[in-house]
Amino acid sequence: MIRLAVINDYKAWIALAEEVEEIFGPMAEIKEFQEGIADCINNKNAYCAEDGDCGIAGFMALDRGKNEIAWLAVGKEFRGKGHGDMLLKTAIEELRSGGDIYVQTFSPEEEKGKNAISLYQKNGFEFLKEAGLNPAGVKTIIMVKKI
Repeated sequence: MIRLAVINDYKAWIALAEEVEEIFGPMAEIKEFQEGIADCINNKNAYCAEDGDCGIAGFMALDRGKNEIAWLAVGKEFRGKGHGDMLLKTAIEELRSGGDIYVQTFSPEEEKGKNAISLYQKNGFEFLKEAGLNPAGVKTIIMVKKI
C-alpha cells in the first residue's frame, strides 16, 4: 500500500537512507537532508510503501516545482515485491499534470543501478543526459517521462 508519509515515519526514512548510502552517498547524518525529509513530509510531498505487517518498505520524495522524483528507495529485504513500481506509479500520477517528469538515477553502466534503470524504463522513462557522479561516486543520468 502507498500512502503519504507522516512525521512518525521520519526515523524509518533515516534508517533506509543509512542502508542505501553505499550507492546514494552520505545523507542520513546531514542536516540538510534531514530537514529536507521533514519538509517533504510536512508539505505532503513524501510517500511510503508499506509491506503489510512487515513495516515500511520504501520512501519517495517529490519536487513538484521541478516536476521530478527527488528521492526513491526500497529497503533490501523488500526489493522485488513491486514496492518501487507502486511508488513510481504514484509519482507519475502526482506529477503528470505538471508536464514531463524527471528523475536522476544510476547510469546503465553501474551494476548496482540496473534494477532502477529497468524500473524507470518499464514505466516509460527515457535517457535524457549524463548527470555526473553522485556523492557515493556512482555515475548517474537524468531520465524523463514525456507527458
